[in-house]
Amino acid sequence: MAYELTIIQQNDTHGYIETHPEFFWGFEKPQYRMAGGFARIACYVNTVKRERANVLYVDGGDLFHGTGPAVLSQGNTIVELINAMKPDVFVPGNWDFAYGAVQLQSLAEKVNCPTIAVNVHKQNSKDPFFSPYTIKEFQGFNVGIIGLTYPYVDQTMPDSFSNGLSFSLGLEELQIQIETLRNKLKVDLIIVVSHMGLPLDVKLSSIVRGIDIILSGHSHDRLTAPIVKDGCMIIQSGSSGSFLGRLDVSIDNGKITGAAHQLIPLYAEDFPEDQEILEMIEDNLKPYNSMLAEEIGVLKSPLHRMTLNEAPMDRLITDAYLSFIDADVSFSHGWRYGVPVLPGKICLKQMYQIIPTNPQLFELEIEGARLLQSLENNLEQVFSVDPFQQKGGYVLRSSNLMMAYKPYNPYGHRIQHIEINGKPLDPKKTYRVVGASDQIFKKHQTNRKILQMKAHDVIKAYFSLKKEVAIDEKRFIYSI
Repeated sequence: MAYELTIIQQNDTHGYIETHPEFFWGFEKPQYRMAGGFARIACYVNTVKRERANVLYVDGGDLFHGTGPAVLSQGNTIVELINAMKPDVFVPGNWDFAYGAVQLQSLAEKVNCPTIAVNVHKQNSKDPFFSPYTIKEFQGFNVGIIGLTYPYVDQTMPDSFSNGLSFSLGLEELQIQIETLRNKLKVDLIIVVSHMGLPLDVKLSSIVRGIDIILSGHSHDRLTAPIVKDGCMIIQSGSSGSFLGRLDVSIDNGKITGAAHQLIPLYAEDFPEDQEILEMIEDNLKPYNSMLAEEIGVLKSPLHRMTLNEAPMDRLITDAYLSFIDADVSFSHGWRYGVPVLPGKICLKQMYQIIPTNPQLFELEIEGARLLQSLENNLEQVFSVDPFQQKGGYVLRSSNLMMAYKPYNPYGHRIQHIEINGKPLDPKKTYRVVGASDQIFKKHQTNRKILQMKAHDVIKAYFSLKKEVAIDEKRFIYSI
């Protein structure tokens, strides 16, 4: 007998519970349109549930971190809202571990749906930190849902994220759970909700057998059509709650016999909001409104981080660092998240959009040869020919650096030309670097000085100094 299932995916919402500006590509220049928000998502999901008998609503991670209220409450502002929206399953992303294992476990216990991940364990044991899977029963058929969190939290994120935990790619664990669900529990469909990133999920689908659908997350891809690999269908649905992915599938005798996919941009003018959720959002934000309304300065050009090599949002950060620290070059992490900030008055609320972690600055003395190697390592994490070695976000952001590289070259041979402050990099010269958080310099603990200032303080001072800030989008890193 044939059955119909509608899957609704949200991934990488990063705490953006309100309607906000979103970046959309345009022929002549980017377009910024108001979009997203939990009230808009809830209204759409509830409408679909009234229209369709079998609906699976999934959150693919990076739910609890990314905005001022989310960070200041350690994710607690999200709990009441997500419970009211009634997702069927949640898989944590790398940023959901930002408050430590104990707090994430507390958040997961408060969420009224299963939190699953097959590839995170309690350290020095095989005991799972979360349940590896859940089974969702529908009218006439069952769906087995397995979770995969980001496998490199302990390698690429601060140590506090992974203390007490261990992570893996989950290939062996995943295959075991698929066989259990298929052969013992007799589910009709296997769905993997993954926060590994799109390239990793595509490779995963070619290695692990028995997956029908992968709901991918982490890399913020706006897929307008599914990727089909070795019989597995893969979708991903943007970020920041600005998009939903919808996949309508027909199932007959344990096989998908038909599918229709939509990537849905949640434009504010096209999609109504759920009034109950909207009121809950307003109530949850009240304790933070006064503090986040603190005025910082005036912005004259839009900020975004939608581009791979350089982005104006990160150029603001690295320019601010160099304005107050006497260094040769400044760096900021290659983040993917943070919705656009449009010209006008800038408040502390937007500061958290620009750099929500508010890390402490450091100075580092490093030889040119080691700096070059660090930059090659960063490019490998972004462009590795092996998707399982792609561990970065975008290319490391910088000021005072000009670099040309070939992304398809082998590891260690991508950078074709590099200059620091207008002069070719000298392998033997010692350079002064300023940055914040570990970034790619996690292993460089010697010759490092921790500064008694945080990123927000430096950026505030930069706005105070400049009065009005405009970021020239001239590129200093080129992919050739």
